[in-house]
Amino acid sequence: MSVIASCATAQSLFEVRVLFFGRVGDRLGRETRLSIPAAGCSVASLKALLIRQSAEAQAALGEHGVRWAVDQEIVGAEAWVRPGQEVAFFSMFSGG
Repeated sequence: MSVIASCATAQSLFEVRVLFFGRVGDRLGRETRLSIPAAGCSVASLKALLIRQSAEAQAALGEHGVRWAVDQEIVGAEAWVRPGQEVAFFSMFSGG
């Protein structure tokens, strides 16, 4: 999935790298880039933006147990993402 979009429209935009792992990655590919405002936006806003892009993203990110991380740290939906950071969405893993 290759998407360039924005969380806001009236500001200068900067890129953030978005990674997908597990079943989410199987459905959406491994990586995309999104444009976000210089001030950043919440993980929830990024997720909503991706969901608006396609039915497949809505299905993959809407699955029970999907988690997210910013710069490899699991965070809540209201965590703030700034330009240059890396966001990852992933399904719960099993194994040992």
